[in-house]
Amino acid sequence: LTAATAFGGLPRRTANGVDLNRLHMLIGVLSKRVRLPLGNQDIYVNVVGGLRIGEPADDLGVAMAIASSLHDKPVAPGTVLVGEVGLGGELRSVSQLDRRLAEAARLGFTRGIAARAARVPGRRLRVESVASVQEALGAALRS
Repeated sequence: LTAATAFGGLPRRTANGVDLNRLHMLIGVLSKRVRLPLGNQDIYVNVVGGLRIGEPADDLGVAMAIASSLHDKPVAPGTVLVGEVGLGGELRSVSQLDRRLAEAARLGFTRGIAARAARVPGRRLRVESVASVQEALGAALRS
């Protein structure tokens, strides 16, 4: 969730289930490389069920959740996002990506957005390969 900072003070960054330092890095990349105006936004990230996520493969999903909230436009239902976000805004592939996408398809996801190196694990999941967070944002928020 993103919201304009109340009373013009310092923006608040809150993370439940996500490493706060990783969140700060993702916010920095979104601000600098994608030019999202997050400097005056309070940002709240919460992982449901008390779970903790902490591997780089989660970066793209968290980044797109922030961008989606800022634009007030949801990522299309049935979309899974997998990838590590680099400081330059590049999207890196993650280990066992094919297995992760196959599992996402088994769970009912119909569309995937992942790094360029991704191979499509079958016909049940349509995978869009992207090279950067900017490209992923365009794909994720497109209907």
